[in-house]
Amino acid sequence: MRTFIAILCFFSVFPDASAQLRPRQIALFTPLYLDSAFAADQSYKLGTGFPRYALPGLEFYLGAQFALDSINRIPGRALKVHVFDTRSRNGNIQTVGASPLMDSIDLIIGAVAGTDYLQLSGLALQKKIPFVSATYPNDGGVKENPYVLIANPKLNTHLLATYNYLLRQLATFQVWYVRRKNPADDRVAEVFTSLNKGVNGNQVVRYRTLQMSDTVSADEILPYLDSTRENVIIAGSLDEAFGGRLAQALLVSAKSVGITLLGMPTWESIRELNRPEFRTLPIVYSNSFHNKRDGWSVQFEEEYRKRTYSRPTDMAFKGYELTWYFSGLLNKYGRDLIKHLDDNAFNLLTDYDFRPIIWNKETGLPDYYENKRVYMVRRYMGLSSVVY
Repeated sequence: MRTFIAILCFFSVFPDASAQLRPRQIALFTPLYLDSAFAADQSYKLGTGFPRYALPGLEFYLGAQFALDSINRIPGRALKVHVFDTRSRNGNIQTVGASPLMDSIDLIIGAVAGTDYLQLSGLALQKKIPFVSATYPNDGGVKENPYVLIANPKLNTHLLATYNYLLRQLATFQVWYVRRKNPADDRVAEVFTSLNKGVNGNQVVRYRTLQMSDTVSADEILPYLDSTRENVIIAGSLDEAFGGRLAQALLVSAKSVGITLLGMPTWESIRELNRPEFRTLPIVYSNSFHNKRDGWSVQFEEEYRKRTYSRPTDMAFKGYELTWYFSGLLNKYGRDLIKHLDDNAFNLLTDYDFRPIIWNKETGLPDYYENKRVYMVRRYMGLSSVVY
């Protein structure tokens, strides 16, 4: 409860640069669920509990808050920011979009998905405002909208990076592709098969597919492992529970058999993999944000702990990095920032690589811009390092 109260205090101190002449203005949309947590008299309705479903949106907001605090201490860089809780009455995107306020907004940042993403994409096109989709790894079917910037690379981009790592680093080993029998895993398998198809139709990297049960166990997979060679296990499923069980099953053999487990982009959030017993299992997976420890990240983590009594998650880092990066571009170039996405002067930990995605080659109009920079992260013996 103490943490929650500390977090809520930040809502009253967001930077307000009203003293400036026409400051740049940002609309930040994130799900905070304040209406479900507070009654009309502002009393907290959930006792001493903390709603876990509200954590990602709050953490993203807090990261953005820290970034804007820093920006507004720089002469000539102050911004005016409007925060909208997409799970509250006042944060309804259609209502906000129809208000006069949106005519003065220069940049939209949204930690949103699904319908919220589509509504903000439409609003960006209508108002000609750059919209940074901060966390949604999907284009949502958006077409011919050059104002949409997808910061979290799409699934196919992640799978391409994973395949390239396999091809360059692990192709000579014994490779197994492990999956379940369901449509979701079919989609991942189809992408991998397509990437691995040579000019003559044969496999470039030789691997065999193993179809396992949802409750994959050591007894199921152990007979296939070769004790005389290094074994590469590709987890061909986005399901985090299956990924965790697969890793658990491989732990039994990790001491006697050489194993590298190649995971999916969803694995950053599998908390079980942080347990001490997984230190001895080499795990490699893709991630769109480079969460390394350097002077800035250590300082941010210390300040975050001091003010919220908690450790910053990836969502907090994403909120800070993206807000800092795009606020810098906005101050420098205004709404024309989309023409200057190659300017890396405001990068912190992550190197972004936004590229126009054009489906209709005749028009040449970008359907959106996607960040194509994907990092391959290796966890082993308690250390996490970028390997590609």
